[in-house]
Amino acid sequence: MEPRRKFLTYYDTLGVETDAQTDEIRKAYRKRVLETHPDKLDVTASEEEKQAAEREFQKVHEAFQTLGDAQKRRRYDALRALKTDPKLISEYSAKRTADRQEWARQQEEMVQRRINAFKMRAAADRIYQEEKRRVDKEMKIKAEEERAQQQVKQVTDTLRELANANPDFAARREAMLKRKAERERLDQEQVMSLKTPPPTPMSPNPAPASPTSPTTPASG
Repeated sequence: MEPRRKFLTYYDTLGVETDAQTDEIRKAYRKRVLETHPDKLDVTASEEEKQAAEREFQKVHEAFQTLGDAQKRRRYDALRALKTDPKLISEYSAKRTADRQEWARQQEEMVQRRINAFKMRAAADRIYQEEKRRVDKEMKIKAEEERAQQQVKQVTDTLRELANANPDFAARREAMLKRKAERERLDQEQVMSLKTPPPTPMSPNPAPASPTSPTTPASG
């Protein structure tokens, strides 16, 4: 049996030129299908020959799937050009290197942004917690003040109601408060008197000195 040809590109597989039109590619495909179909093998073909025929037939099908589609064909031609043109290979390699460097830079920026965002979030949480504690403390103090004012108001209202119900109550209360104030004043004076040392006793007045007798002149 005539050995089957090995092809390098999809164009070689279909046996067409690289500038072949779509109709030419379809005709070449139909022709190659008839030529490479595994059923054309002799019944005495070995297993190795059968597998080789299957691979070649599959290659023909793949070639038509790519070259028969305009978009896939353009992409295939671009990749094929990169493999055959040293200048394009160099440009492609440089672009890939630049793309990788740009990707690495973007990844580093993204990581740094996440770190900065985490730090800002932590700082914001700390400020929020501090402000929350301050507000809670102020609210607690305010609530205590309001509760104390409410208690004072309740006592005042109770006393007013008692005074209105019993006219003598106000007078008795006023007298009681005056007596309490007087007791506190006397207690304070007593405490102050205990703290004040007693006055130092004065010594008795000395006896007045006797007048000096005049000197008697001596007789002659």
